[in-house]
Amino acid sequence: MNGISCSSDTCVPIATTELQYTDIDSKTLSYDGYTPVSSSVLITGINYPLSSYALITVQMWFTHTYNGDCEIRLYYSTNDYLVISNRRGSSYDNIFDGTLFTDSASKSPASYTFSKNGVVTPLKPEQAFSTIRGKNPNALWKVWFSDNADGDDGEIDKVIITIQGKLIQLKLLQKVQYLGITELNK
Repeated sequence: MNGISCSSDTCVPIATTELQYTDIDSKTLSYDGYTPVSSSVLITGINYPLSSYALITVQMWFTHTYNGDCEIRLYYSTNDYLVISNRRGSSYDNIFDGTLFTDSASKSPASYTFSKNGVVTPLKPEQAFSTIRGKNPNALWKVWFSDNADGDDGEIDKVIITIQGKLIQLKLLQKVQYLGITELNK
């Protein structure tokens, strides 16, 4: 991927403008009392604090036969999270099957009037991703899904987390020569 180096579930930016993590491991979401599922990635090597210009998006392919049963969160550290959608979509099916969540969208799941089955995109998260700006982004990030009612199941087929902006400070190596000695300044 352009701009990132990933090994297993750890991602480190290798460019200054974009980090993108894609999880294509399918997960089944069922109500069994309370067992959420998530797509997780350890992000390291990004400037702290996160730039005030950073843009964060989450795109998901999440099918469910009653989206109003589900809560979706973005955790950006062990205990800190933002609500992407909290039991929205009523009885409609598969409304987040390809949805791009971005702060620049005009409606959130809380303000959108769902009226039929099928994907709705783009949408704002219920709590703005821009809240993460100014915080330490080097942590375990996860998109967390919970089914809060019995009778319907879902499938998470793909999740993409993207962070754009000035992510790392490149250190320039400068050759300095004095007294006949060549050194590299870092």
